[in-house]
Amino acid sequence: MANGVLVLGATSTIARALSARWARDGVPLHLVGRDTPELERIAQDLRIRYGSDVSVLGCDIAAGDFPQATVTAMGQHAPLRGIVWAFGTMVAAAGAADAQSLRAGAWVNFGAAPPLIEALLPLVDRQGFIAFLSSVAGDRGRQSNYVYGAAKAALSVYGLGLRHRLRGAGPSVTVLKLGVVDTRMSWGMGVPGGAADPEAVAAEVQRAIGAGKAVAYVPRRWALVMAVIRHLPEPLFNLLRI
Repeated sequence: MANGVLVLGATSTIARALSARWARDGVPLHLVGRDTPELERIAQDLRIRYGSDVSVLGCDIAAGDFPQATVTAMGQHAPLRGIVWAFGTMVAAAGAADAQSLRAGAWVNFGAAPPLIEALLPLVDRQGFIAFLSSVAGDRGRQSNYVYGAAKAALSVYGLGLRHRLRGAGPSVTVLKLGVVDTRMSWGMGVPGGAADPEAVAAEVQRAIGAGKAVAYVPRRWALVMAVIRHLPEPLFNLLRI
């Protein structure tokens, strides 16, 4: 049996919910993030509740360095059952953010993914999976979050390109296009219908990964919402304050 799931960005709300679901199913977990004490708290909770095999590794992806230590540490657990890319940070609209914040946001939301995932790829079982938690924000540039959206669009294209490359010869790759979820990052956002529950989102994400889907909108209603937004003629789109 492949030796567990590597969760990159494991302190995020959705990553926590996903980790709990896998822990409940008896899947070993390797939690990676920059807040090591918080990772330890999450790991200990999973051990107590589910008797889980959970390891923890601190890694500050925002520092801009290639985390070779992560690759080396995971080598002892190979082959991995799967990898979840859950790193992400909200970026202010370009006019309200300084250059350093823009660079950091682009790196965390996309730039760090290719070098780290490519280095980790040989450690993943051929029958395993790689999942990218992306966003519907990448479907069309909108004034409110186009810097964040641009990075998530790049992440989605990278994931789908990797899936195309690995077809029939490597792990399955799934891109999850998440709508607004009730997390710390989305606090204060006004969304028709409200923000989605993280537990329900995690369940949908897990199902999409298990089914080997290429792309899944989560919650599923966002597939219709974004189809409308993508196809709006520009004169109509420009009337929207979104």
